[in-house]
Amino acid sequence: MKQACFGVDIGGTSVKLGLVDVDGSLLHKNEFPSPRDSSEMFDRIAQEIQQVQTQFDDYAFVGIGVGVPGPVFQQEFVKGCVNLGWGEINVASELSSRTGMVVRVENDANLATLGESWHGAGKGRKSVAMLTVGTGIGCGIITNGQIISGADGSAGEAGHMPMGFHPEWQCSCGKFGCLEVTASATGIIRAAKEFAPFRDQTVVTAKDVFDAAAQGNQQAANVITVAAQSLGMAAAMIGCIVNPEIFIIGGGVSAAGSALMDPIVETYRKHVFSPARQATFALAQLGNHAGIYGGAGLFFYQAS
Repeated sequence: MKQACFGVDIGGTSVKLGLVDVDGSLLHKNEFPSPRDSSEMFDRIAQEIQQVQTQFDDYAFVGIGVGVPGPVFQQEFVKGCVNLGWGEINVASELSSRTGMVVRVENDANLATLGESWHGAGKGRKSVAMLTVGTGIGCGIITNGQIISGADGSAGEAGHMPMGFHPEWQCSCGKFGCLEVTASATGIIRAAKEFAPFRDQTVVTAKDVFDAAAQGNQQAANVITVAAQSLGMAAAMIGCIVNPEIFIIGGGVSAAGSALMDPIVETYRKHVFSPARQATFALAQLGNHAGIYGGAGLFFYQAS
């Protein structure tokens, strides 16, 4: 009987759930709005899993890998998820009691990095760092095929590195001047709204800012440059400590491609310790499926 694993990526807006076999084939995927109550959330996930199980009764289900937007301890406890309104919850216990399956839990950025390492841009690499740049900024680090989680599950929180580009801007974490306030989509939009033509616009997206920069708007270009340089500085700091083989850039803002990537790489090469300059950079390949693959990777992935 062939083995398969469920990957579940819990976000503030939606839950992405998939079934992946031991070879990395995505057999099933589904997405539904995130319930606001944690108990309702776990009930809904368990119901979805049980429905999928009836469709694949010729598979052995080895477990459930879950990603959550917060620090995770011992692949069981989440220490708090601001975007979900959660305090400390034993996610593994909650889902295991509802499904009867083994459950392993990790930070969502860590899982996305594991997914990209298993079947994405980092495939074949033992040492990977991934920056996910969207509404916020996440980071996952893998060394010798193992996720670096840290003593309290807070390793890789690059989005909360103090960067100093906007030291007066407060981050959602409560500190000021974090990487996230400058380089996330939220930060890019906030900076762009200080200038024309965005100052008086009610709705602005990060794509609008990149488009304006591409059309020659110098102020928009400056906003993008500062965001990319801060990401490059963060990568250089990570490079000095971890020295990964590859940096992967993912998240919605990564859709900007070379407009974002080129100044990131240039800044990295300028500031990183010289023996680490040879790290390669790549855009993420798995998109919204990275967390699903990462969840299954908690059971199936072995570094080559």
